[in-house]
Amino acid sequence: MSGPQSTPVSTGKNHGQETGFSSLIFLIVMMVACGQMAQTIFVPALPNITTSFHASPGQLQAIMACYLLSYGLLQFIYGPASDRYGRKPVLIVGLSIFIIGALLASFATNYQQLIAATLLQGAGTASAGALCRSIPRDHYFGEPLLKVNSYISMAVVFSPLIGPFVGSFMIHNFGWQSVYDLLAAFGILVLLLIMFKFKESLPFTQRKSESVLTSYRFVLSNRKFKSYLLCLVATFAGIAAFEAVAGIFYGQFLKLSPFWVSCYFVAPIPGYLAGAYCAAKLGNKHSVVYRSVALLGAGTLFILIPGLSNLVIGWSLLLGSILFFSGAGMLFPVLTSAALEPFPRHAGVAGALLGGLQNFGAGLAALLMSLVPMHGQLSVGVLCAIMVFLVILALNYAKMGSDLGHNSAST
Repeated sequence: MSGPQSTPVSTGKNHGQETGFSSLIFLIVMMVACGQMAQTIFVPALPNITTSFHASPGQLQAIMACYLLSYGLLQFIYGPASDRYGRKPVLIVGLSIFIIGALLASFATNYQQLIAATLLQGAGTASAGALCRSIPRDHYFGEPLLKVNSYISMAVVFSPLIGPFVGSFMIHNFGWQSVYDLLAAFGILVLLLIMFKFKESLPFTQRKSESVLTSYRFVLSNRKFKSYLLCLVATFAGIAAFEAVAGIFYGQFLKLSPFWVSCYFVAPIPGYLAGAYCAAKLGNKHSVVYRSVALLGAGTLFILIPGLSNLVIGWSLLLGSILFFSGAGMLFPVLTSAALEPFPRHAGVAGALLGGLQNFGAGLAALLMSLVPMHGQLSVGVLCAIMVFLVILALNYAKMGSDLGHNSAST
């Protein structure tokens, strides 16, 4: 095909000392933590929001769905913009929008205003969602890129881990609106770090001036990229579907206290950590992928089987989610790195597609969970099973090309 030619995969810096390996990871984690915290910090506040706004269970699920939809869609704008104008100005604009959205949410007086503010928050943090994948590719490739993505995955997961606990503390002492005040303050801190500590990772000479459609067409012409993208979208949709209903299962069906709802909600996240750690340590990419699919499938069965009898069983939800999240933790850094490697000059577009479609798909899955009547664990179990099936199909499609470790961009 005609169009832009990708710079060979070997063109990358890969000197961690010069680029500041630890400081780079810290900055990326901080900027992404805004988006991760915004997804989970309000979970303990759901009963309070119900009381304040007389919201139904479906409306409560729509809060996360709306956030993820805007978070996913706006990445398609931030990614190409960062390839043209640089990473830093795009991050500054996005984080500023997030801060405004968080402040508006804290002053919301009805459900509609809260939803509008939630959409604005997602639209802002989408900048970090897209560039957290592009910035590492600006600095690294190959095995170092996989390690960076694995460490970032492990570190970033702590923000949703502590989010519900921080939210529970804020709600108990200051009211549910205070969780959004805290998000705004955190956003201001991260904005200042980006403005004064982040060094632009995309030099002016490497920026792309081609049309957005040309860039997207070029990236999507790569067979393996499309396969790995589908795997990541399907896996993340399964996670989002579970997170959208977990608070309702534990709080309304099992009648747990807000503290224990938070404990059960974040319990799968250490599994994700363990999976990401294994991905960084295991050298065989094929082995990591096979193990991750096995974990995804096992987790789905633990959730699905009780659902066939319209049951909600706490231990099966807990064990199933831990296994599913462990598989996702192994899969994400491996396939993200493999998908990004062929595109050193289109990392913004490739990162936007990965992040945008993952989160848009997750938002659709969460929205679907809000529309489908709850019959125990069946609906979320069936959706997770469909997602695992899609992962298997996509990996087989990728296998028809070349081996997992051999990535070449279509030209």
